[in-house]
Amino acid sequence: MNAYVHFAKKSFRRKAVYRLEYFLGLFNAVLMLFIGVAIWSALYHNDEMIDGVSKSQMITYAVLGMIMRTMLSMNEFLIDGKIRSGEIASDLLKPLYFPRYIFSIVLGEVGFNLWTKVLPVVVLSFLVFHLDLPSSVLDASLFVLSLILAYLTLYYLNFLFWMLSFWIHHTWSMVTIKNAILLLLSGATIPLWFLPGPIQSILGVLPFQNIYFTPLSIYLGQTSAGEAIFIFVQEIVWIFGMYLIGRILWKRAQKRLIIHGG
Repeated sequence: MNAYVHFAKKSFRRKAVYRLEYFLGLFNAVLMLFIGVAIWSALYHNDEMIDGVSKSQMITYAVLGMIMRTMLSMNEFLIDGKIRSGEIASDLLKPLYFPRYIFSIVLGEVGFNLWTKVLPVVVLSFLVFHLDLPSSVLDASLFVLSLILAYLTLYYLNFLFWMLSFWIHHTWSMVTIKNAILLLLSGATIPLWFLPGPIQSILGVLPFQNIYFTPLSIYLGQTSAGEAIFIFVQEIVWIFGMYLIGRILWKRAQKRLIIHGG
């Protein structure tokens, strides 16, 4: 376990080296916040309530959604790059379980995003946009728990696509399509409240909404504690299922590994 913690710390420090990339990422996060707030403010215009969602709630949703996207940003081509460069060969020689090794690297990157980008942007957002706060300590606690589950859901979903690198030499197109679908179905850009009822029912049994929509609806008090617990159980089942599929893919990938460039 200490080895994986070491690689997570190493990943964190590696991200800290690229200062220009960091400041550009921070600038982009702040810029997207102001653009998102401007769009939803224009859509609401003089209305204070649309479909039971107040203007302040919608702005809070949009801002926190942008912040979550910054926090949950992952290197989508980590495995792809290792395979194409041949670095995967040296990785497989390490006395480590490769999927857990990848998890530690991504966790370090997300930790870097949380510490260096999310915290400053959260402080700025509350000062500038006067965001709503959770209505109770329980909602705040459930929100934090939902964030952890959202990270695991997104990671294991991404991992399944990353593993396709062992079968497909260029995964850029598939990853791009996957991200576009996620932005729509997860509630990252448009809250699922505004979608037709039948579509909401379908998305309710899929894991996508648990990445962004569920945490944000819990934060805003739109999801009760009882509903949240039921959703968490569903989410854990999805996480475990994707974890098992990932293990199966990894076992099969080892049998058809092709090294390029090294």
